[in-house]
Amino acid sequence: MNLSNGMTNRLAFARALLRTPAVLFLDEPTSGLDPTTVEAIHNMILAEKERGTTIFLTTHNMYEAEKLCDHIALLNAGKIVEFGAPDDICRRYNHQKKINIHLKNGQDIVLEHNKECGEKIKSYFLNEEIQTIHSTEPNLETIFMELTGRKFEI
Repeated sequence: MNLSNGMTNRLAFARALLRTPAVLFLDEPTSGLDPTTVEAIHNMILAEKERGTTIFLTTHNMYEAEKLCDHIALLNAGKIVEFGAPDDICRRYNHQKKINIHLKNGQDIVLEHNKECGEKIKSYFLNEEIQTIHSTEPNLETIFMELTGRKFEI
């Protein structure tokens, strides 16, 4: 009764693991927890997964879903709007198909994801000009908002 939300979540998680379950249902297991505790719980969930436990996780945290789940179902109004491996879903919704390069001189370059850009990228690497390089796949949060039409409003 006197426990904080975070302490209550940790206690519920510990109780769930006491009997080494074959199937584990977790509802927002890291809600209200500090980043260090979240990481510890993620590690415990991954360890349970390695032991062969089937885990059903409900979360609004798309980073958490991507990190912990082999397969995810995105729900909207009680209906599954997308299902699959997180990486597969992100690749499926990659509409931009661009390469973002930040050069050591501070210049930002955006290239189309096609065979012609390969020589440009090769040249930047050979001349040791690249500081960072990223492709533009969306994350699960972006995909969820695209599929559901929801946008963050203040």
